[in-house]
Parts: sequence; structure tokens; C-alpha cells
Amino acid sequence: MQGGPGAPHGPAAALLAFALVALAVARIVATYPVFNQTFDEPAHLAAGMEWLDRGRYAYEALHPPLARVAIAIGPRLSGVRSTGEPNMWHEGNALLYAGGSYERTLALARFGVLPFFIAAAWLTWAWARAVYGGAAALVALGLFTTLPPTLGHAGVATTDMALVATLVAALYAFDRWLVRPSVARGVRLGLASGLAVLAKVSALVFLPVTALFVLAVRRRRRSADGSAPSRLASAAACLAAASLVVWAGYRFEVGRVSILTDGERRQASHQADGLGLVAAARRAVDGRTLPAPRLVEGIETLRRKQAGGNAGYFLGERMHNRTVWYFFPVAVAVKSPLPFLILAGVGLACLAAAWRRDADGGRLVPAAAACGILFASLPSHVNIGVRHVLPLFPFLAMVAACGVVRLWAPGAARIARPAVLALLAWHVLSTSLAHPDYLASFNELAARNPDRILVDSDLDWGQDLKRLASALRERGVTRLSLAYFGSADPARHGLPPVRKLEPHRPTTGWVAISVTKLRGRAGFDWLDAHRP
Repeated sequence: MQGGPGAPHGPAAALLAFALVALAVARIVATYPVFNQTFDEPAHLAAGMEWLDRGRYAYEALHPPLARVAIAIGPRLSGVRSTGEPNMWHEGNALLYAGGSYERTLALARFGVLPFFIAAAWLTWAWARAVYGGAAALVALGLFTTLPPTLGHAGVATTDMALVATLVAALYAFDRWLVRPSVARGVRLGLASGLAVLAKVSALVFLPVTALFVLAVRRRRRSADGSAPSRLASAAACLAAASLVVWAGYRFEVGRVSILTDGERRQASHQADGLGLVAAARRAVDGRTLPAPRLVEGIETLRRKQAGGNAGYFLGERMHNRTVWYFFPVAVAVKSPLPFLILAGVGLACLAAAWRRDADGGRLVPAAAACGILFASLPSHVNIGVRHVLPLFPFLAMVAACGVVRLWAPGAARIARPAVLALLAWHVLSTSLAHPDYLASFNELAARNPDRILVDSDLDWGQDLKRLASALRERGVTRLSLAYFGSADPARHGLPPVRKLEPHRPTTGWVAISVTKLRGRAGFDWLDAHRP
């Protein structure tokens, strides 16, 4: 599996890798002026600016500060400052629209996500090179940096790409630590894991589950390096480094944790026995003074969100508080380019066939990590977008690259090389045609009606007010009924006078409605009788 015929190496390989990443960054930056803010961007900017400007992190506990602070750095350096709005959505819009520099401020916020994309790309290349060789590394990098889901979410000021980079880094460090535990590797694992937790609370789910999958394929590896005490020292160093990084991310705050409601506290005071493990832990923590209390509150917020579910739409049905275990497998299947999925399937088959000959299981680790991330997502009630499993894609790119190299190798079937070239050409063409609509891109399986499968951040996340305004001007529309799913102010984006389109109230004249509201909210079904 190592190398490949005619594969670039040394400086030539590094230069080609740099060119692939640079091209991807250019494609991402080119989307900035096309789209206004997506739904979540102002909230992330507001929270990050609060961390930088006011030395606190009080707007919301669900999302940790790492990506949010990175998002706020550019606007702050340009002179934007916190306004003190009590609502983070209002604060975010106040920051974006301040001084008439909306486009510039939004672009600077989005620039904060690019380092995470570049880091994720580099890790994909480095890991693939380590286990599959130089040719596979370049293919993996080329696939990852052209995928519409990664380009789309690398182009908006949100937390998802930060989780991709940090989770891949943590799992790579974990795999290296398994091979040869040491204090230095333990520290690196702790640092990467701490950053992953600071990127997104869901890392606390992905990391342990995926680590178990990695352990399963590494089970035959028995390192002779290190005694039991040295392994314990390494694990202790890992825990200490992770704790320090997380606490630093929350500005070394120490405070009182508040996670129970008044009703839950009253009920707990009369309940001496019979508490479940989770309930007992929540009761034990509530009211305590702890380091990084906002992280504990964020974990509780995620637990409540998981228990309550999200209002959503999937395969023609409106959903709320209902687990559909196949949501993320279907989302990956329709949001990924078909040739990419085919190559990933080939790579997985090749790896499975070579499993018995793999001395230490290292080549199967990327596939195991992909399976672990997908498996961890299956019980989720928060079924609102493929972005929640975005860390899957670097691993699928590595596995697909392995398939490409195996099919290209001498001794493969005569049709293998033409098939590889055809699949790669198909991939490049389909992902190029997706520009600039990477967020809304679907493959051929979705046909002409992707909105009958997924909406929200997979299709309509409030990003198209500017193109709506342009379409209305072309048609000479002077009044509009609007049902908008988004956080931007329509009055500031060139729309004519707007009145709110209410559910269950059919109207006449020009109507514009976000697809997420059309499909995901009751009361607009009367519009199905009209052709857009």
C-alpha cells in the first residue's frame, strides 16, 4: 500500500499538497461575498467577542469558546467591540452591522475558521502518508479539500470545522500513544483532547466511543515499551494536560455550577433513594464550586437537548423528539459526492481483505475512526444536519485514498485504472459544479428534490437573502410576503418592503419562504399547490 507508481515525493509532494490546500482556501473565500450570515454565525461571534472584550463567557454554555474566540479575533482587530446586548443573537447582529461594514466584518469572522480547515487538511495528509504512503496522502488531501460539506462549513463562522481539526488531532495522538506510550505522547494527547472539548461539547461523546473502535483494531499490538508505572505516568500527564487546556479555555474560571431547576431541587430534597446514576451525578454537582463551571453547564445543556430533541424534517416528515437512527447515514449518503462514496467503499473492502495480514492494525484505524464517529451519532435526537458528523470526512477521505492506490497498483484488474480515473474525474467535476453552493450541495441520489430529504443547515440555513434581493429586483417586485429562516435582518439586505408571512394564512402576491420553514413548519402546506 505504500507509495505508488510515479508518486511525487519530497519537496514536489509538499508543493502539490500546498497547492491543493491553497486552491481549497481560494474556493472557500470566494463564497464569502455570495452569502449573508447563516443562522448561527452572529451568536458565535457575540460569545467570542464577550470572551475577548469583557473577560467572561456568559451568553451560552452549550458551545465551548475555542472556535468562537477564533471567529471574534478578526472583527475585534478591525475595531469592532462588544455592545453589551443581553441577547447574544441581537449582540451578534449589532456587531455585524456596526459602522456599515457588514461584508467586511462577516468575512473577518469567517477567516477565523480557515486555520481549523488548514489544520484538518494537514492532519488528513500526514495521517494518510504515515499509514498508506505518499500517493495515498495526496489523494486523501485532494478528496478532503474538494468535498462540498467540508468546503461549505469551512466557509462559515461556526464551530463545526474546529471540531474536525481537533478531533482528528486527538485521535491521531491517541493512536500514536497506543503504539508507544510515553509522557511526551501523553501530554500531546491531553493537549489535543482538551482542544477538542473546547471546540465542541460533542467531543466528549465522539472521543471515548471512537477510541474504543480504534482499540478494537489495534488489539493485536503489544508494545514492549514502558513499564506499568510509566504508562500510569503517561496517562496522568494526559489527564493533567487536557484539564489545564480546558480550564485555560474558560479563562481559569472557578464558580458555582447551576444545572438543576428549582422544581428538580425540590424533588431531589424529598428523594433519598432510587436515584439513577445520571440523576445522582447531577444532584451531586449542582451548587458546587468547580473549575470551568460553564463546561459542566454546557454538558447539562447538551443532555437536555438530547432528551428534548430538535424540531426537524427528514424524508418527507416533520420530526420532534424522535430518534431516527439512520438520519446521519442517509445524510452522509446524499450530501457526499457519489464517486467519493464509491471509492470509500472500495477502500474499506481492500482494508478488510488485508486485515489478517496487517501486523498491528494501523492501516485500519482511519476506517475504525469513521465507523466510531458514525456509530456514536446513531442514537442522537439532534438530527438537524450532516455538520454534526463532519469529523467523519477526513477519515473517509483516507479510506477512499487507500482504495485508489490499491486499484492503481500493478496486478489490479485491467479495468481498475480507467475506473479510478473516471471516478476521480466525476468527483472533480461534481464538486466544481457545486460552487459556490457547497452548503446546499446534494449528490445525484437526491435528484431534483433535495428539500424532500433534508433542510436546515444541509440546504437552507438563512444564507440566501442577497440572492433573493437580486431576484426580486430583476422581477421588479415592490412588495413581498416573507417567511425567513435565519438571523439576518431582511431590511438591511436590499429587499423591498416586507410583511411577515404567517402560517395558516394563505395570501396573494409575491411570496418568498425559506425551504426550512416550508418543509419543517406546519401551516405553509397551501404553498405546495404553487410552482416556485
